[in-house]
Amino acid sequence: MTPAAREEMEARADRALRRGELAEALDLYELLSREFPADASLASKLTDLRESLQPMELQVLEAARPPEEPAMPLGPSSPAQEGERLFTLGDYAGAAAAYRRAIQERPDNELYKERLLELFQLAREMPLQSPTDKALPKAPQPRLQALLDRVAARRRLKRD
Repeated sequence: MTPAAREEMEARADRALRRGELAEALDLYELLSREFPADASLASKLTDLRESLQPMELQVLEAARPPEEPAMPLGPSSPAQEGERLFTLGDYAGAAAAYRRAIQERPDNELYKERLLELFQLAREMPLQSPTDKALPKAPQPRLQALLDRVAARRRLKRD
């Protein structure tokens, strides 16, 4: 696991914990602890989470876990997984499209919305680098779409 992927997974676990999504936070912290057994801060977070749960809550969370999946995924990745992968690779246009598909499937999922907002933030903070940037829309969503269209167009030009 790359350092960036680890940081992202730890951030997801922290967000899940803040939102009260204890099963997801527990799963992520356990996975991270298995991957990085020498990391005391991860072990501490996992211990703190387990200690904050009542024994019955912990049993319920562990019983609700789906059975272990095979190592090789049987089908294509979900839009959320694809969005995470593309975001990590820096393909923000592809990530935004994947997150939009994920939100269409699960409109109540706050994590997907939060990731899409992160893309909006990236678009908003981009420095103005060319005269055409002054013509970009001021509203965040149209501005993001214009920037993503620009990135996608540049990628198509590089491939041709």
